Amino acid sequence: MGARICYILTVLMLANVLGIASADKRAERQIRAEYAKTIQYTKQKNVEGLLRQMTPDFLYKTKSGEVWNKQMVEAAMRTQYARTKSVDKRTTTIKRMEIKGNTARVTTEEVVAVTMLDAQGVPRKWQSKATTRDTWVKTPQGWKVKLTEVLNEQTTVDGKPQP
Repeated sequence: MGARICYILTVLMLANVLGIASADKRAERQIRAEYAKTIQYTKQKNVEGLLRQMTPDFLYKTKSGEVWNKQMVEAAMRTQYARTKSVDKRTTTIKRMEIKGNTARVTTEEVVAVTMLDAQGVPRKWQSKATTRDTWVKTPQGWKVKLTEVLNEQTTVDGKPQP
């Protein structure tokens, strides 16, 4: 009798572990799909699409530690996209993903290259390479990014490094 109970408990534990692993794989696929949408929305300069991927209380933390709320990020995107002539490159490479229940932390390397008008209206080639840590939460509407932290960033304008 004791061996049978032990066997049943073992089967139940394995089923639980496999269920969690399956849920994590499903979450990983869904989050990867959200990053693919981010690339698409950026190339389209689709601010509304990008905003839909964020929670209402989304925060963006710059490399220098400055924190922007969702409204500040929206204003910056609209200003930047108004001056952007073309999005020449946009990639995201997921380096690490850790999922715990309804929260995921994802470390990425991102590259964005655009042709943007400077203050004098002259087209310039801007490129940013950044390492970010994103915190995603599962909502009734799907996975949404709650926090983006820039861990490292290098920007060039016409190939010249920027401070």
